[in-house]
Amino acid sequence: MTIHSPQELLAHELQAIQDAEQQASQALQQINKEAENSQLRRMLDQRLKQGQRILQDVQKGLDKIDGKSRGTQNAAARGLIQESERLLKEVETPEMKQAVMIAGAQKLEHYCIAAWGTVKAMAGEAGEKELAQAMERAVKEGYEWDQKMTELAEGRINPAALEQGQQA
Repeated sequence: MTIHSPQELLAHELQAIQDAEQQASQALQQINKEAENSQLRRMLDQRLKQGQRILQDVQKGLDKIDGKSRGTQNAAARGLIQESERLLKEVETPEMKQAVMIAGAQKLEHYCIAAWGTVKAMAGEAGEKELAQAMERAVKEGYEWDQKMTELAEGRINPAALEQGQQA
């Protein structure tokens, strides 16, 4: 597909976010089933709810800009998810699995924050105020969620994984 206008570029970016969020939802649901830490499960549930709202915002933006979803696949998000899934299969202890879950979720979140920020800037320049505000909210919530995940990792999950690894 050739992109000829700023609106087409914005639509493409929204479609990439749409695919990333759909893939993230599936991946987060899967790791949530395997997560043993209750705080981690709550954090994953929170991100799933945020993702649903982001998908709604993206669809509104697409409807307003071009009205179509073209089935764009987000190779970057898919690659991050596949790498995390591969690593999860390779670690043996539950403690290390929890650490890998957090790391994978955070890597994907960092990518999403960048994508939301890009669309926020583009939407602002294009006069799409509602979409820019929605993406600004997503960026803010993404940073907050990431910080809480870091606190969980550094405060509980990673020390337990390191302790378990030293005992092996």
